[in-house]
Amino acid sequence: MYIDMKKNILFLRAILSVMVVFSLIGCTNFEEDDLFTESAALRTVKNGDRLQEILVAAPQGWVVQYHVGIFSALFEGFNLFAKFENNGKVTFAGNHRFLRDGNANTYTEHSSLYEMIREEGLVLAFNTWNDVLTPFVDPVAHWAAPDILISDGAGMQGDQNWVVLSFNDNEIILRGERYGAEIRMIKADRAWATYIADTETMRNTIASEEVPSYYFTDGRDTLYLTGLRDGRYRICDRVVNPLSFDSISCCFTPTGFRNEHKDEFFGHSYQEFTLSDDKTCLVNEDGTIKVIATWDRMLATSTQIMWMDTLTMSNDLKTLYYQLDDAFKASGKNNSLSRIGIGETTNANKVTGLVIEWKVGRSKSVGGMALTRLTPNFGQVKIVSQPDNMDNKLLEKDATVLDAVRAFGAVLDDTYDMTPENYFNLSTTVFVSADGTKTFKLVK
Repeated sequence: MYIDMKKNILFLRAILSVMVVFSLIGCTNFEEDDLFTESAALRTVKNGDRLQEILVAAPQGWVVQYHVGIFSALFEGFNLFAKFENNGKVTFAGNHRFLRDGNANTYTEHSSLYEMIREEGLVLAFNTWNDVLTPFVDPVAHWAAPDILISDGAGMQGDQNWVVLSFNDNEIILRGERYGAEIRMIKADRAWATYIADTETMRNTIASEEVPSYYFTDGRDTLYLTGLRDGRYRICDRVVNPLSFDSISCCFTPTGFRNEHKDEFFGHSYQEFTLSDDKTCLVNEDGTIKVIATWDRMLATSTQIMWMDTLTMSNDLKTLYYQLDDAFKASGKNNSLSRIGIGETTNANKVTGLVIEWKVGRSKSVGGMALTRLTPNFGQVKIVSQPDNMDNKLLEKDATVLDAVRAFGAVLDDTYDMTPENYFNLSTTVFVSADGTKTFKLVK
């Protein structure tokens, strides 16, 4: 009896479970009108109407941060510009390197047609040729366009149909329909030519040819960022011979740069970096990640000569500087010290370290004594002179001059805090010893 009752209870529970499942399925299998007062088709139409209003209402048009490709970035991000009209006309502009007919890197405008496709969602379609946009879509080899067709017809893997993901009055987020690259449109706040000029100024400020790498850090963990100037960079474990990492495509902006995709670094989200208020680094949206030029390493390893500003030398260095000048004057007729710097000499047995330039009449000569430069901490350099390692040109001078050079190097030996006037362009840097007693300034 007990067993039969138990069987009956289990059977009833099973029946109830099935009924609950079916009831849940019934609840989820709702008609859209159960949640919305309008059908999906009508909502798409209305969203399309609203987006159309937004597109044409931008008085200075739109900045289009355009990306191509799938997965790893094969190309940089491109700043294009677009102005929409209600009659289906769109004018694109840009100065990218893939413009054809001799217009590469030259500001170009071209008008064509666009269409707002309103089916299951919204799609902006640009299905007529446009000199600015279509080269990214054309199925040819970009390096030989229009002569060589890529075998699979992929070309640069650009898209001319853009699926609308979200939009508001100032920003539209889209995705390429075929290849899936992210495209972002923001309402232009200045003339297109001005935006291009401002962006190029920022690019040259934060990614000059003199800055080969950056620290990518949250203050606790640090990696390296290389290749930013090309608009396609890598985050890697070291600068020299790094492990392989996928490239990241970015667009430069008037305030910094923005990546195609949002990503994370040890729990910190990032996509866009802007120049910090003190102009020492770039920071992500919430300030938790910094991109800092490896300026301390550059100053410690650079072979380019930077000259000391005698006016800002501390008294001990200034005294030895003038003693060295006296030694040169005593070494021969019309001899005098011209200047002292740090870098690499150009003689046959060149040295990297203290560079001495002196005058002999109207001509000038350069010689040097080696220095070792170490980086004990970020923003510091430790200078250690090598008094027995001089190049042949300096060794031609008499013992009084050589002793004065060694004396200057001995006093220069110390650990210094370095402060550049521009953290991305090291034209002028101030050095202050750890105890604050010695200072000098290096100027290119």
